[in-house]
Amino acid sequence: MTRATRSATLALVISSLVVSLLIAEGALRIAARFAIAGADRLAKIDPMKVLIEPHGAFGYRQRPNVVFAYGNGSTASANAMGYRGPLVTIPKPAGTFRVILLGESTTHGWGVVDSETIDTYLRPLLAQQARGRRVEVVNLAFDGYDAYQVWQRLLSNGTRFQPDAIIANVGINDVRNARFAPPLGDPDPRTLIWEADLKRLRREAANGGPSFSTRFKHYFFLARLPGMMNDLMFRHRPALKPEVTVYPQAADNFQRNVLRIADVARDLDVPLILSTPPSILPRTGDSRLAPRDYWIRDAVTTQLYRDTLAARLIAIQQQRAAQGQTIIYVSHTIP
Repeated sequence: MTRATRSATLALVISSLVVSLLIAEGALRIAARFAIAGADRLAKIDPMKVLIEPHGAFGYRQRPNVVFAYGNGSTASANAMGYRGPLVTIPKPAGTFRVILLGESTTHGWGVVDSETIDTYLRPLLAQQARGRRVEVVNLAFDGYDAYQVWQRLLSNGTRFQPDAIIANVGINDVRNARFAPPLGDPDPRTLIWEADLKRLRREAANGGPSFSTRFKHYFFLARLPGMMNDLMFRHRPALKPEVTVYPQAADNFQRNVLRIADVARDLDVPLILSTPPSILPRTGDSRLAPRDYWIRDAVTTQLYRDTLAARLIAIQQQRAAQGQTIIYVSHTIP
């Protein structure tokens, strides 16, 4: 075989490979468009379209100007400053009373449209009592937050808004931390969700932008396929199940982070409202409720632990109020 023949053969092989790859890429894109054979999952794992971004040491928040879609058809819009709700200005205009709302998915508004969030209802209610002052409510809550993430959000984002009052509505997601054997770190890697994506994003931010691998996966579905298969085969994280073993020491971790939130409010010299999201979990058991992945052991144990966290909030309020800090605790009752 002559050199020319070998070159022609090699060129033919390369051309055939390139054409095959392009055909495969096109087939995957068509399959994704029509949600065929799980190919739609490839379309959703674009590493340059992750809807969260890192902030602080181990914190995360919404990326600005993105929309989160929930399973019930509702959506949550993040504005240009990376939170849900109307934009406010920095520095704060004179004569404005600004409230920072902190919390978890219930406070952020999981499964409800933008016009049905807690902050949306708070604005007109507070305006009625404002005696002509402008009232703003900035919703810095987000899905998946525990007290550590709430503290990080306040520390890294909340203080720049120059709040006149802070509301911390916490005590749901910290229940999941009772699954982990003590001691809990500060923070503990077991409590950090989405950390794989966040590690990559922090690394790329330090290096000035997305890596070649990230960009390649952004443009080609085929490049995402090995990672997806690897996740399915080796890294699949089973859904959390109600655990039999409960480690109540996790409440100490919750208390430590709420105290940090109280420290920020004290240093800013603004009032702090502590609150626990209301619950309908039965105390005596209810066969009509199917087990949820956020339960520990069962509905009764979960509610008892939530009561433990609420008791920690009350204790913090009483301690800090005795020290002269302006702080109250608000309880909820559901019929």
